[in-house]
Amino acid sequence: MKMPSNGEPSTTPHAAMHWSACFEDRCDVHLRDKEGANWWPKQPRRNQPRRAAKTVRWGEPATPEEQHHQAGKLVDDLQEEMLRMAEELGRLKEENRGLKKRVVLAENSAQKAGIEARRRAYESVELKIRIRRAVSEAAALVREIDHDDEYSAAVGLPPKERTPSGSPPNGDTEDDVQKEPEETNGTSGW
Repeated sequence: MKMPSNGEPSTTPHAAMHWSACFEDRCDVHLRDKEGANWWPKQPRRNQPRRAAKTVRWGEPATPEEQHHQAGKLVDDLQEEMLRMAEELGRLKEENRGLKKRVVLAENSAQKAGIEARRRAYESVELKIRIRRAVSEAAALVREIDHDDEYSAAVGLPPKERTPSGSPPNGDTEDDVQKEPEETNGTSGW
């Protein structure tokens, strides 16, 4: 059994491994496969972690204490910024709630104003209809009173001359009888 390069004995026999997992260039078991593929696998290298810059200012090397202080300050600044952002977010949410309430109130007010305007329009139309009915009834009463001789006598007006059919004499209409002739100062109206 072959020993791997790390010095620990392998639990799987070397011959059972795939040739691309064998990093020994002179291995007799996998030599033909490596030559056939013309590829010689190498052990993967571990990547080194990236190092922070060594200078703080031009020409000054950074000490570990300064780097630690700068990292701590950065963390503090980020935490303060997050707290400010959280406060701003809370304020904006509250403002948004207030704006939503205003929009709802404005929509409700507009809807109520529309309903009130329609109600007033209906009331106006209804009032016009009532006035027309009242005027028509008053006109009918005036016509009845105008034809009532008892009322004329009670008020002190001379009774109108009427024919048995109820129309004025001479075949004139009521309007012609009620109008008084205009004075023309000696000139004819023609």
